[in-house]
Amino acid sequence: MSRRDAEPAHSPSRERPSPEPTATAVEARALATGLVAALAGLVLALGAFVGRRPALSGDHGVGDVAALVAGVAALVAFPVAYRRSYGDPDRRWLADRPLWRRLLGTVALAFAHAAIAFMVAWASFQIFQRAFTGLTLDAFAASLLTAVSAALAAYTAYQSGSRMDSYALSNLLATFLGAGILTSMVTTTRPNWWQVNFSVLGAADYGVALAFNATLVTAGVVIALLAEYMTRDLRALDAHRSRAGLTAARTRERPLLTCLVLMGALLACTGLVPVDVFIPAHNTLATSMAATYTLLLVRAPAWVPGLSRTFYAAGYAMLGAAVISVMLWWPLGYYNMTAMELVVAGVVLAWLVLFTRNVAAAVEDVRRHEDAA
Repeated sequence: MSRRDAEPAHSPSRERPSPEPTATAVEARALATGLVAALAGLVLALGAFVGRRPALSGDHGVGDVAALVAGVAALVAFPVAYRRSYGDPDRRWLADRPLWRRLLGTVALAFAHAAIAFMVAWASFQIFQRAFTGLTLDAFAASLLTAVSAALAAYTAYQSGSRMDSYALSNLLATFLGAGILTSMVTTTRPNWWQVNFSVLGAADYGVALAFNATLVTAGVVIALLAEYMTRDLRALDAHRSRAGLTAARTRERPLLTCLVLMGALLACTGLVPVDVFIPAHNTLATSMAATYTLLLVRAPAWVPGLSRTFYAAGYAMLGAAVISVMLWWPLGYYNMTAMELVVAGVVLAWLVLFTRNVAAAVEDVRRHEDAA
């Protein structure tokens, strides 16, 4: 069967998708999930704060407990909603993937949501502690705040799992990477880490190395999952163009998919081989990922024709910015390696998000053109 054929019939050996969820049903389930998480968080927090008067953050305060409970709530709520979303006609292809890919993608996305919920809750209580200096709470008030954090995390994660698409996945990737790396920066035990290079955040003697390395590994898996969503979008784009009688050249999904999966694999391996374990391998993996990104950007007009010229021009401008950033580090020596790495990483991530959104926008435009014809 060719890649352009219709989706294969559902195999009896595969799990059967749930009935198609309605928007009202999704909203109701998200609210119910939030209420359950709030009750569970309240009970857990009462046990954690009994006999204490905790501060908003620090020293096992409200923020520490609330962040942990919120992370667990998101970790549980997301896969439940994601699995139920298989009933949506636009997402039934998720159930037709091999089991290991379904599990790997679900685990990575659930972990990303849990990490974001944890970091947002932890940072929020840090900020409130600075706003209300010296404030402490009794056990019940502290437990209520923890319950609210759990409810918000579970509700948001359930909504995300029910509506996951290319747009949402690209936004999740950017949010998760940004939050994970920022957390690594503020939790490191070496305040001068930026004078060395970006990768030392993953070194064992630089604080909570697990946060940095786990962020890279999970982000790599999410990028590989993004390739699957992009493949679906490209097939839909070609199908709608064909039915609408548009003359744009057909997309080439195979090289695009290969580059995205390779980028994800290289990023994950970069996290699995920290800089203090084997520097040559770590640097080679990171450089190879940058080279793969460059190839993808340069070949994007040929592989995905018909997108806006503004997007293609912006891509070349961003590539130029990355090259200039490297030159400012070496040979010009204007700033150090950390600054260069931050700029390049930001450019790569921003282009991936823009690419995903532009393809999804093209699908929406051609669908509307087809409906109007």
